[in-house]
Amino acid sequence: MPWLDYLEAIGILLLILSALPLLAHYYRKYQIKSQSNSTIKVLEIKPLSYKAQLLLIEIEGKKFLLGLTDKGFTHLGEIKND
Repeated sequence: MPWLDYLEAIGILLLILSALPLLAHYYRKYQIKSQSNSTIKVLEIKPLSYKAQLLLIEIEGKKFLLGLTDKGFTHLGEIKND
């Protein structure tokens, strides 16, 4: 039955295509965390909306909270480790 072979091929193609966004997500996440020898480290990114994010960064041991929008960056404060 040749139509079963076509269905199987379509199923495998859909499985591969659905795995690509997951692989891209984990690759991007790994790239952010692998910058450990840099003096500026992005510790966490929290999306707030389509065009706004919160960023927690570390520069020479000090942690800063930044806001990122399509207009630019905003310094929101320094995080103290008390």
